[in-house]
Amino acid sequence: MLIKHRAFIILVMLLSLNLKSYAIDRVRIGLLSLGHPHSLTVTVCEGEYEVVAGEESIVLNQYDNVLINMAGEKILVSTRLNNTILVDSVFLQAVDTGACFSVRNHFRSVDSREYYGDLIVKADIEALLAINKVEADIYLAGVVQSEAGFKGNIEYFKTQALLARTYMYLNINRHVQDGYHLCDKTHCQVYHGRSVVAVINEAVIATANQVLADKDSLLVFTPFHSNCGGQTESSENVWLTSMPHLRGVTDPYCAYSNNASWIREIDLREWIAYLRAHGYRHRNNEDLVYQQSGRKRYYSAGDFSYPFTRLREDWALKSSFFSVSLDDSTVILKGRGYGHGVGLCQEGSMVMAARGFKMEEIISFYFRDLHILNINDVRPSLEINSAF
Repeated sequence: MLIKHRAFIILVMLLSLNLKSYAIDRVRIGLLSLGHPHSLTVTVCEGEYEVVAGEESIVLNQYDNVLINMAGEKILVSTRLNNTILVDSVFLQAVDTGACFSVRNHFRSVDSREYYGDLIVKADIEALLAINKVEADIYLAGVVQSEAGFKGNIEYFKTQALLARTYMYLNINRHVQDGYHLCDKTHCQVYHGRSVVAVINEAVIATANQVLADKDSLLVFTPFHSNCGGQTESSENVWLTSMPHLRGVTDPYCAYSNNASWIREIDLREWIAYLRAHGYRHRNNEDLVYQQSGRKRYYSAGDFSYPFTRLREDWALKSSFFSVSLDDSTVILKGRGYGHGVGLCQEGSMVMAARGFKMEEIISFYFRDLHILNINDVRPSLEINSAF
């Protein structure tokens, strides 16, 4: 019995080592949106940076830049003084609080983006890998600006900051094996650099350390979309997984927003050919007409049915919330909303905030039975090693 007791204690101790630690001051973000660069220019926008390349250390001031090129399995660093250094990696460390830099891929026409914090560049598989090491809340402000736009009042941006922080902590180790926490692309949250909107920065500070959790104090998945078209969607109708906090609700707030409605016209023969490729047997054109007054999971044509989510994906439609009508040889799709429709409707929440609703009220409208907690009060998730 004693042996079993000791074994249990050892097991608990081992499992406790795998508890995901949430609280974090700085994050490392892989700047994958740069593509697969072979040449980067880094320019100091404000303040002063120390560039550490191998055993060399160089100081860069405002408007100074450094050129970084792939050189086999190493990188070649060139400075304004024409110093050329061959190293494994280069580290740009901010000397001043508020110092920022821009980074640009030479072979892409995308404008350079500006970032606070530090920059690490190293040789990856046939390309350079750039990593922005930055304070978590500064990163979150950049995410909110990239995901939620530049316009809105503080309650709207506080709501977005809360969702962004929850998502960040829920996915904090997504790219840990790659040498960074998260990347700057959609699946990790879009991040286009520093926020320049004062109210966004204020919103992030006002919600410092706050996240969303369920009744068991566990972090939850908190998706959002541009416009729900008047009705949000339940999670299982999009991702096949039912989540208690993600139930569809009727939303009267987004009806007159920019993305509330849309129309797409498709050649009738193309529409029929597409449906036939997925099992449809065409009998008459009237079977193709379908009215979706409330969100449905499947489009029906005669005895054929097909997921609206697949139609949206295959035809690159703004949403899966649309009706089908005919006009001679044309199929007319009249749609509502923009995005997957699950969770928070951004345009609806923006209207709610403008009408005086507080962050807590907006959250409780779009999500069911969630609680706002300090990240230090969240129960850590347990990652059990497969050996057990």
